[in-house]
Amino acid sequence: MPLVRHAVEVRRRVALLALLAGCGGTDPRIPSTVALSSSSLTFTSLGQTQQLSPSITDQDGQSLPDASVSWSSSNDQVAGVNQNGLVTATGAGSATITAAAGSASATAEVSVVQTPTQIQKVGGDGQTGIAGQALTSPLVVQVNDASGNPIPGASVTFTVVAGEGSIATTTTTTGSDGRVSTAFTTGTIAGSTQTVTATIAATVLSVSFTAIAAADLASFNIGLRFLSPATPSQRQAFSDARIRWEAAITADLAGGFLEAAAGTCGTGSPALSQNVDDLIILVNTVENDGPGGVLGVAGPCYVRTTGDLPILGIMEFDVADLDTLEARGFLSSVILHEMGHVLGFGTLWDFQGLLADPTFPDPEPAPENPGADPHFTGPQGIAAFDNVGGAAYVTGAKVPVENTNGRGTADGHWREVQFGTELMTGFIAPGLSPLSIVTLASLADQGYAVDLATADPYSLLLSLRAFGERAQLPLGNDIFRGPVRKVDSRGRVTGLLRR
Repeated sequence: MPLVRHAVEVRRRVALLALLAGCGGTDPRIPSTVALSSSSLTFTSLGQTQQLSPSITDQDGQSLPDASVSWSSSNDQVAGVNQNGLVTATGAGSATITAAAGSASATAEVSVVQTPTQIQKVGGDGQTGIAGQALTSPLVVQVNDASGNPIPGASVTFTVVAGEGSIATTTTTTGSDGRVSTAFTTGTIAGSTQTVTATIAATVLSVSFTAIAAADLASFNIGLRFLSPATPSQRQAFSDARIRWEAAITADLAGGFLEAAAGTCGTGSPALSQNVDDLIILVNTVENDGPGGVLGVAGPCYVRTTGDLPILGIMEFDVADLDTLEARGFLSSVILHEMGHVLGFGTLWDFQGLLADPTFPDPEPAPENPGADPHFTGPQGIAAFDNVGGAAYVTGAKVPVENTNGRGTADGHWREVQFGTELMTGFIAPGLSPLSIVTLASLADQGYAVDLATADPYSLLLSLRAFGERAQLPLGNDIFRGPVRKVDSRGRVTGLLRR
């Protein structure tokens, strides 16, 4: 029965093969592929962690859950990884995480970009400083991520939001410690609120610093309040003029409280209710008569009952002329000139009994007196006039005041044909217009304590020679014609002076 024996042999061999298969085969199972739970990781703060999980299969595509995996980072300064696949952000930048099992491996790209979530005040808040001067300590902030780590290279912008102060650096970036600082000079109005914000760029994250601008009771102080926008260079010209006059006037005036109703000191003037040390000047630009007309007006609005010296004044400029003044090199001298009018030069002479024989007698609208010889009668002004070459002046009475160019130029300026380039004539030339000893002495006659040594070098003869060689700009009717109110130390109006 050969066929029967053959069938039995076949069944035996099949059973043997099945037995061998059941015992497992001879090829080892080795890792062939590695896959990670994520191919990229993004971190927004240092110390932040994320878990990577590997999936390993053999050559037959079967899972190897117990396969040994080794982990590594291309840059431990950016991201580290432990042997369980936990990735930790350690620094800003990029790195590659590798998981290896045998000869198989997989990678995940890591990006660490610190995102600001907090800005902290580190120093400089709550200081007190003299109005118009730099605070002792800088304003310092620190930018942090969500884990509280400092962020280098973050852009921070400082902005003055109250008090008319100024900052040395508006926008800058944090250092390696996440910190940035700027110097702050308080506004010039004593007692006014001083606030600066520091804001992280492209975020709403910010902090506010406050400071107190204290009165300087040993010096004369001019406070500037801008009612309309001005360029940095224009603001600097006003600041330079303020400092120049503050250096010339040496003594503090009696402090006082001011109650000023809105609209009583120039176009759109605000209501004021505050202590004043010593003079506040409102600065405004308005639409007046277009290019080339009246450049601006200036003068006091409120004066002290005692001494008739200003406590609040206005400087208004035609918006159509301001940029042109700057471009032609007139701006600094014009601002210094107009600030002199706010102090009372030419604007308070008649009320203080220092102007004789005016061209346009008060009250308005008195007719012009064409034969008048207006002159300033203060003894200190006369002595200074003689000192700079006026001793030989015999054409008229001393000190000669302008008698031409209409109301607002006549009776309120030194006479141009005698004074030439001097600052307080009715004409300004580009470049230096000397603030002479005559002008400072006239302020002394008005009641200010002045330092005559701060005057610019000046003589009548040399000034006239220079004046003939330079283009002159007529200032026109540049004296503010509004009413001047007298107030007592409590701010109450006690009288009214009209022009």
